[in-house]
Amino acid sequence: MYVPTPSQGDPQQTAGPPWWLVIGPGFAALIGLFLLTVIYRFDGRATLQIELGMSHESLLLSGLVAYLVAAAIAFPAGLLPGARFPTSVTVPATFLMLLGVLLVAFTPSGALFLVARVLTGLGAGAAIGVTVALIRRLRTGRGAATGVLAGLGVLALAIAPFLGGLLSDATGFRVVYLVAALFAFVALVVAGIIGIVTMVTAKPSARPMPYQPQGPPLG
Repeated sequence: MYVPTPSQGDPQQTAGPPWWLVIGPGFAALIGLFLLTVIYRFDGRATLQIELGMSHESLLLSGLVAYLVAAAIAFPAGLLPGARFPTSVTVPATFLMLLGVLLVAFTPSGALFLVARVLTGLGAGAAIGVTVALIRRLRTGRGAATGVLAGLGVLALAIAPFLGGLLSDATGFRVVYLVAALFAFVALVVAGIIGIVTMVTAKPSARPMPYQPQGPPLG
């Protein structure tokens, strides 16, 4: 008698990731989208631009273009391995984002601001890539997860200039980034904890062995 071993079509091997694994990278991705537009305001020059003595062109290149280019470079690095190793990619990505936000909060010049925005963009791009990779592999709730994160992403992009402007006028632009750093740290902790819990609670698939007939030795 022969007991077949699991094949590639076995549902145990094709099962997608649990939905809660999207929370960590999804949270980090939303923070990254918020940070993309928080440097601007629609009613005049941003406080950051005034304090660092930056022109509109410098703010555009250092604050927006550098961020988008870095995010575009890091996106495939999150998308390709993100489905298999989401925590291993999300944690370093969120750490880069946290480091970049802290550099902005304490930057004394436009040059360091450029470096900070590149680091933040790299982290955001990788986190978005992991989020997309995980959602694509979900077996249930894929449409709901896509809709919720897309809606929250658009909201983050839209409200960031208003919230950033209000908080900057009241306390200074550095406080805006310190608050953002706090959220990035929370996202880092959440991604790490969820990844560890998922790894610990995952049950390794048992691989059946071929049936060995039992009986007295011959001869």
